[in-house]
Amino acid sequence: MPHTRVLIARHGETYGNIDQLFCGHSETELTPRGIAQARALGDRLAEETIDAAYASDLSRAAETARHILRERTVPLALEPRLREMHYGDWEARPGKELYEAHPELLREFAECRSVPPNGETIEGLRVRTAGAVRDVVMRHQGATLLLVSHGNAIMAMLSELLGMPHSATWSFWFDNASLTTLRFSENGRVVMVAGNDTAHTRHLVEPTPAHLIL
Repeated sequence: MPHTRVLIARHGETYGNIDQLFCGHSETELTPRGIAQARALGDRLAEETIDAAYASDLSRAAETARHILRERTVPLALEPRLREMHYGDWEARPGKELYEAHPELLREFAECRSVPPNGETIEGLRVRTAGAVRDVVMRHQGATLLLVSHGNAIMAMLSELLGMPHSATWSFWFDNASLTTLRFSENGRVVMVAGNDTAHTRHLVEPTPAHLIL
């Protein structure tokens, strides 16, 4: 059986990114630049066959997926397990404010040694997101799939799928509307073919600086 290709995109730029908020499960809209990024990724994938498409049910990911798919007839399925990390007491709060109030706790979180108060654990995020990817791959073996998710969620799913330790969970970087490609063989082996590919958005204006954990 041929391998399964998974095209993973991070959502386009949002107003929450501009304000440097820990959005998590909180809603925030795409900016005009975020829409342009998503459409540019759609243009990039125009010649690709996409057999099935899944997105986090948060609006920024779902809207990004719709801009990527545009006139394609492939249906978009919303998958809550592809949501961003839930930040508990940090939800929708500015990163700068939190760093000033709790520098040690934020440092520990960045080093995978703590979790947001009343928030989701890193291990829980890894299991949730990677489980969603595995289920989708099992459902569409041999196909090319589009998944649209969020920065930390993508880091967590890749860390889990690639067998990386808990301490290495945040060892990636994913820009808005970036493309990451995985290949799943029929024996379950996962290969990361490309990561954080942003060639399609380089013609756009410079991105708004945003904190890593959003």
